[in-house]
This record gives sequence, structure tokens and C-alpha cells, in this order.
Amino acid sequence: MESKRVILFQRMTLALGVFAGLCLLGYASNNLIRMPAASPDAFVPRELVQAGRTSFSLLQFVFILGFSFSFLPVTIMFTIKRYGDNPHGMIFGCSLLCFALILEIINNLPFLGNYVYPEPLKQIPPDVLLYLNQVSAIRYLSFDVAGFTILYVALFIHAVIYWNSKRIMGWLIIASIMIFSASAPFLWVSGSMAIILMAVSIYCLVPIPIYFGRMAVE
Repeated sequence: MESKRVILFQRMTLALGVFAGLCLLGYASNNLIRMPAASPDAFVPRELVQAGRTSFSLLQFVFILGFSFSFLPVTIMFTIKRYGDNPHGMIFGCSLLCFALILEIINNLPFLGNYVYPEPLKQIPPDVLLYLNQVSAIRYLSFDVAGFTILYVALFIHAVIYWNSKRIMGWLIIASIMIFSASAPFLWVSGSMAIILMAVSIYCLVPIPIYFGRMAVE
């Protein structure tokens, strides 16, 4: 009976890792399909301050929240199972990664409330809307930039730890970091190229949760 429970949780861990990877795939593809006009504030959702509910926006929130919620337990299980590989590095990397995922949850979860709010959204006067957009942009970008930065630092730590044994995983993480960093200047030069590079960087991360899930059950 105990062995069956262990097998069950191992399968759940692997399934969550696969689901997290699929959510990243959907998140990147969603941004490519809808291709918003990119600028430093183009990625700030405004569904809380504007009367509008779009399917693409809803999918964006579902994908990023699905990734964050599912990757969180996988990260913890992975750290417990592989703790002996490098205790200090694993604890440090796990702490940063969990913190980054929680930041993404806190940052994106409130936007889902717009889709379940029972009352119709009212139009907001332009001057009030401008102020709310500015406040929303500052808050969202602060959490979003911090979350992704910490996420990349945490994954880089894991790439260093497993560089000799999981070289492909390490290269995928490094490639994602480099491509994402290269996309930032294009926000002021070519918005479409910035979105494409960001999507490619996320595509590079799609296998990472699956790696974590597999390593957690080995």
C-alpha cells in the first residue's frame, strides 16, 4: 500500500511538471498569436481598469498561473529528492524559485477576478483611466520584472549544479536567459522582434519543468 502511494505521488509530480511545461508553451504561443503592440508598458494587463474581457488575455493569465501553481510543488519535490547533489545550491535555488513563482501568482491572480465578477464593468473617464493605468503599470512591472529575474537566477543556479550531468538542461536555461536579455532593447526598436525573442526564450524553458519532474521521481 505504501509503495502504491509513493508511485501515485511520483506520477502526480511528473504530470505537474509536464503540465507546467505545456502552460509555458501556451503562454509563449498566445503572445505570438495575438502579437500586442510592444513597448515598455505593452505587457501590462489592463483588464482591471478597462471594460473588456478578451479570450487571449484570459488564456495568458490561465497559462502563467497554471505554470506557477504546478511548478511550485514540482520544485519542492525535486529539491527534497535531489538535495544531496548540492545541499547549499539546492536550498538556495529552491528558495529563489519558489519566491519567484509566488510573486507571479500574486501578480497575476487578481486579474482573473475580472472574468468572474458578476456585475458589468463600467466605462472609466479618460483622466481616471490614465491614472489607473499608470499605477497598474508600475505595480505589475515591478512584480513581473522581479519575478522573472529571480526565476532566471534560480534556474541558472540549477544549471550550474547539473552542468556536468544535465548539459542539455543547462544549455536551454542559458539560451533562454541570453535570448530574453537580448529582447529588451528591441522594445524601443522593433516591438514585433521583441515579442518573438521573448517567446523563443520561453520556448527554451518548456522542457525545464519536465526535467525537474523526471529528476524528482528518478
